[in-house]
Amino acid sequence: MKNFGIVKLFAKKLIFVLFLAGCGNQQIIKTDNLETVKSLCDEADSQTLVIFDMDNVLTESTERAFHADLYPQIKDVVDEFRNHVKKLPPSEQEKLRGAQWEIPVCLVDESMPELIESLQNRDVKVLMLTANPHGKVANVDSIENLCDSRLKNLGINFEKSWLSVDIKRGFNNELTIFHKGEIFTLESKEIALKRFFEHLPEYNFRKIIFLDDKRKNLEKVKKLAEKQNKTFIGIEYLRVFTKKRPKTDLFFIKNRFKQLIN
Repeated sequence: MKNFGIVKLFAKKLIFVLFLAGCGNQQIIKTDNLETVKSLCDEADSQTLVIFDMDNVLTESTERAFHADLYPQIKDVVDEFRNHVKKLPPSEQEKLRGAQWEIPVCLVDESMPELIESLQNRDVKVLMLTANPHGKVANVDSIENLCDSRLKNLGINFEKSWLSVDIKRGFNNELTIFHKGEIFTLESKEIALKRFFEHLPEYNFRKIIFLDDKRKNLEKVKKLAEKQNKTFIGIEYLRVFTKKRPKTDLFFIKNRFKQLIN
């Protein structure tokens, strides 16, 4: 049985090697399996940059109503709530955004910190790239400090990859900042990443591996990699949509959103 397991593992890796060889230097792969991600990261080295999205890839809300997999089932009431929020005064909108940031988060996959640490131990640079604001929002003094603290409490330390790097001057602005190995941006992700590369010319990464739950982000970064002659592996990571969840009372959740509107 032990030999069978070894053969099975070898066959799995061989399939990946053949798949990647057939796809050329640019590909996007869809998966909900972290073992698949690990296999794709096996060949990463010091000239590889592995990028992780935050929301729905690394972390998700502990509040069931905000889970991505639930949205299609409660889309009507969530959209109604969002339209209601847009009509509120800016100060009230900020309070609601701040309240949402105050909800604790948990890992999408409990094994993700182990993967990230293993990459760092092999001298592979890892980066977090999230489409989120930075700075103060309502009662939250610093979104970037809050997120960094949460990630470290969950066992993920991106700062470890960039201890000798300081690109804040000239890079940080109202839309995008680099903070302890994490990029927070309200620009498109490929623009933020392009600017990041421009400010770190000493790092001539030959390969990018990028995990995101949104295909459009992967497609845009893929085009950037093509322009810069970098090998690109995009991983559309959908674990957040397929993991086992407790039984959900949709009627109760819809009522909670309706109460917020009324």
